[in-house]
Amino acid sequence: MFRVAAFFLVLLLIGVIALYVLEFRWFDRTIDMRSLALYALAIGAAAGTTLGWRLSRQGRNSVEKVQLYIFCIVTCTLFAPFLASLSNRLLSPYPARPRPVEFFDEQAYLSDRFGLTKGEQIEPSGYYTFFYYQGRLRRVKSRKPLLPGTEKGEMAELYMKRGLWGFEVVLH
Repeated sequence: MFRVAAFFLVLLLIGVIALYVLEFRWFDRTIDMRSLALYALAIGAAAGTTLGWRLSRQGRNSVEKVQLYIFCIVTCTLFAPFLASLSNRLLSPYPARPRPVEFFDEQAYLSDRFGLTKGEQIEPSGYYTFFYYQGRLRRVKSRKPLLPGTEKGEMAELYMKRGLWGFEVVLH
């Protein structure tokens, strides 16, 4: 019975890690993601400390208590930004709306692990879109150009959705 539970726990952990990797794409599309991540890290550390304190009382000796305590703190802190971003985006009660932005620049980038071979046609891996929103220059990463044909300084509209925690996410 223990082996079956351990097997499913490992599968669950692999699934959560895979979801975390897929969420990185949305990290680059969230306005002020750094603040969201810092808040999430602080809350995750506090939750991990509380959980660790409660669970460490079940330890048989001081080494086991410290191991449980540290495991809870590290695990909660590591997965907090993922849960914050995912809940901000998926649990949002707000609809997606076009928001006015001032276009600044759109740059293609190439991300290739092995470099370029001579004579190869270069296809961009994605695009960085720079725009002014709420008085600050923002950068969003996407696979396709978000504002093609827009000139610098021109007003444009990007579809954004206000998240559950108040951080806006740029959609297509």
